[in-house]
Amino acid sequence: MFKIYTLLFTLILFSTTNGFGQDPLTTKLPEKFDGLEQIIMVNHFPSPVYASTDEDRPNEYFWKHNTAIFSPFEAIEILEGGAYIYYNDQWNLRITYNAKQFSKLYRVPKGKMKAGEPYTFVKNWRAQDRIFGGWAMWYVIGKTKDGKTVFGIGKLDTKDQLYSETK
Repeated sequence: MFKIYTLLFTLILFSTTNGFGQDPLTTKLPEKFDGLEQIIMVNHFPSPVYASTDEDRPNEYFWKHNTAIFSPFEAIEILEGGAYIYYNDQWNLRITYNAKQFSKLYRVPKGKMKAGEPYTFVKNWRAQDRIFGGWAMWYVIGKTKDGKTVFGIGKLDTKDQLYSETK
């Protein structure tokens, strides 16, 4: 009987630690970030974000949020940024922006982040003709004054409900 319990326990442990339990919060990051130090903060508000509607666009749902990037300790020159979405148990690249494009979205003058200053993509909204949830991950890659390449990521849970359904 002890052998059966041991086998059962081993199978349960294996299934929750070796791939079957993958989720957006714990799965491996894309290779793009391998070897880079994570020193840039990326935050979304609100988080999680629920869907809403607008009277002037009646056939669409919106996940309205903003995203901020912040380097608390040192100035950063932006190299690129973009977003991944999570499906098939992994992060999949959705879009990449070059330094100029990304800096424009976040209003970073000349792509140079000052230490201790937040920069915000005010209307970083998702719009769809149907409600469905999912995960996104915005990222930024930059370079410090001493030439070290660094990054930041922010994961965002978009819910499959309207705000009005959460009351």
